[in-house]
Amino acid sequence: MDRDTRNMVLATIGFLGIGVLYGFLSAYFSLPVLRVGEYKSLWIFGTALETFITHFITLVAAGMILATSLWVEGESLKYSTAEALQQIRKLFFLSLAIACLYGILQEGVLPWATQMKQTAIRKTQIANELKDKAFASERAKEYSNARFYLEYYLTLFPKDDQVRPLLDRVREREREQQEKPSIEPPESPSILKLKELSFQDLQEKAKQYYQVQDFVSTEYFALMALKLKPNHPEMLRLLAASQNALSRIRLTPEQEARRSLFQAKQQGYEYLKQGDSISAYYHFQELAKQHPKDGEIAKYLQLAYEEVKKKAFFQDEISLVTGSPLASDVFFKNSHREGMEEFLYFSKIVATGPSSYYVLEIEGIGIDSTGKVAYQFKAPFGKFVDHTLLMHCLNRKDPKLSSKPTYIRGDPPAEPSTILPVKLSPQDLVSLARLIHSPQETPFATAVSLLEIFPLAGIEPMPAVHSLLMRFQGPFTCLNVSLLVLILGRLLKSKYYNRPPVITYLLIPFLPVLLTIPLSLYEYELSVFVSILIDKVGLGFLTAGAILLGTQGLILLSILFYGVQSFTREKP
Repeated sequence: MDRDTRNMVLATIGFLGIGVLYGFLSAYFSLPVLRVGEYKSLWIFGTALETFITHFITLVAAGMILATSLWVEGESLKYSTAEALQQIRKLFFLSLAIACLYGILQEGVLPWATQMKQTAIRKTQIANELKDKAFASERAKEYSNARFYLEYYLTLFPKDDQVRPLLDRVREREREQQEKPSIEPPESPSILKLKELSFQDLQEKAKQYYQVQDFVSTEYFALMALKLKPNHPEMLRLLAASQNALSRIRLTPEQEARRSLFQAKQQGYEYLKQGDSISAYYHFQELAKQHPKDGEIAKYLQLAYEEVKKKAFFQDEISLVTGSPLASDVFFKNSHREGMEEFLYFSKIVATGPSSYYVLEIEGIGIDSTGKVAYQFKAPFGKFVDHTLLMHCLNRKDPKLSSKPTYIRGDPPAEPSTILPVKLSPQDLVSLARLIHSPQETPFATAVSLLEIFPLAGIEPMPAVHSLLMRFQGPFTCLNVSLLVLILGRLLKSKYYNRPPVITYLLIPFLPVLLTIPLSLYEYELSVFVSILIDKVGLGFLTAGAILLGTQGLILLSILFYGVQSFTREKP
């Protein structure tokens, strides 16, 4: 590296250092304390890097034009064409190296910095919302919801000692609300797995119990057999005989408890047969509390639980949520019914693991073919299972504390109103929301791959395409601007070889600001050109990108031609 190149590099590094310092000072003094109180450091660091990279081209231009016009040695430009080409080549490769560095910063560091800044804001916003909702839920005596909001809040602010007493109080009131007195009946003998018994097995059991005058068991197995063959004469006779005997004799407390248990099991089994797994779950759960050693109850409780997971989820699952939401304010089109356009809004998408996605505050609206609102609903929580959103959120202990969608207008659909098909995966929705609300947060390659999702979501892709094309041309703008200021600075040096005017030194502190004006004008004109390509002409991303690349190439050739002509203006 020769002396001139070293001077240019040092001057550029100096201005970049000033830019970093300015970024941190600007972020510190513009800190929105009320919004990111607990995440000040994260917000300051992310904002400082974002500011520095945003002004990188201006800082580089200021450093280069200063170095080449004041510190580079040399006489007035009297190069031959070959010597001029050699000089331009050196300046070009220096500009190319700087453009590559800018590309790395723009696509490698800037998304990371923007994500830090947005994470600080999101976490603070959701924390404030959670506290407000917790207080509102407590006032409404919805203690399960209040507990969830406070537990979620403490995952974000674990050191907030003022909230922990409130959480303890809410938990205590939730326990008081859910406690119910129960009488513990005596245990009864375990019954065989009814689902595996044939009609003949049930018939044989009814006969055996009738012979030993166990009329409680006779009644139970006769009823089970009649479920398979309702008009079987022998089972009808045994049922009538056992019930007649039970009506004439005085049952002992133990026999009465056994009879009640048999009937309770029968009721739960009926729930399962009818497909009402949620009622079966609560039914067998209550029986399991009273008879914890009954293997059959445990078996059917597990069976009901497995069926419940296909159509609902539990409130304590959401309590496992940690960290900030993956996405906020997600709005998209979700047509899944013929002749109907459905639009969904998710306030927050959160996760408890790599494949467990939950939604907070859901709202949906259906528009029919005439443009009228067919239905509108709200739901507090939802869980993604593949491409299905479950909106029935169960309280494990008390079904009355469970939540379901509330229809504000219209009637629920014929299919279960708590199960909603969603054509986009939660991963796609998260990426889509981030690209829309914070484009710089999404890596370039990921953002390009998401463009095909916009039509599926019913969202206009033009703003995202415009943002991506402007990012795409960023390194090329850096290359062209860097090369141009190097040439202009070298020309100024040749014009004022002995000493530049005094005003030059007075303008040095304001050089980045002065360079911002023409650079902003250039970027504005380029932005208008991109808008014309994708909006007026209707070109897609790839075609518009190719034209934009060609335009930048023509600008580069023009700068190179201008440099060669300027350096060879005076012939030896």
